[in-house]
Amino acid sequence: MPSLFEPLELKKISLKNRLVMPPMATGMATEDGEATNRHIKHYTARARGGVGLIVVEHTYVSKNGKASNGQMGLYDDKLIPSLKRLVETIHAEGTKVVIQLTHAGSKAPGKITGEQPVGASDVMTPNGSEVPRPLTVPEIKTLTTDFSEAARRAMAAGFDSIELHGAHGYLLGQFLSPYTNKRSDAYGGDLAGRLLFPLEVIKEVKTRLGKNAPLFYRFAADDMTEGGLTRQEAKLAAQHLEQEGVDVLD
Repeated sequence: MPSLFEPLELKKISLKNRLVMPPMATGMATEDGEATNRHIKHYTARARGGVGLIVVEHTYVSKNGKASNGQMGLYDDKLIPSLKRLVETIHAEGTKVVIQLTHAGSKAPGKITGEQPVGASDVMTPNGSEVPRPLTVPEIKTLTTDFSEAARRAMAAGFDSIELHGAHGYLLGQFLSPYTNKRSDAYGGDLAGRLLFPLEVIKEVKTRLGKNAPLFYRFAADDMTEGGLTRQEAKLAAQHLEQEGVDVLD
């Protein structure tokens, strides 16, 4: 049995140990989503503490996917320099770092984004507060590009790779869950249809990472809600995620 303190190889990433700091929102970004000096102090302290890998907090890929004030963003090239400074300080401590990319979907409050939330269907998540507007197919294609472009920016900032956020009832998870996805087109229905958007995002994001960078995916495997995703179906979904190129399921 490997020790937590033994090195680990994940494609091109060589971790000095198997201790990982998971993504945890800090609410310390500027109004535009820029990383701040507070982020640098926060993450550098954790890197100095000895973890092998840091997964930087959830970062929105388009303005209508912002979940809360103070959330980090990566929807524009202007956000690259602040993240590059953050990456450099973490790397200086010998720690690898990836960033979690997300779109909150129906959990992006209108009071934050200035517009009605969007989702797979006009169904709120179990703990939601606003009814979302169903995304059109062209909008889905645009969001796929938004994820891809955010991944490009992340790599330009020097991150070792990225993690896609498919948990916590956010947009990728909203498409996968039968509770929130009632679509009758190619992006709904059976498991294959509900997985189509996440798999398209994975495919496009992989083109930005290069063949040696591992792709992380945060995966909600049980909605624990009647009519939601079950563990049995999640096992099948996990296989599809792996086949499309996910290297690490979180």
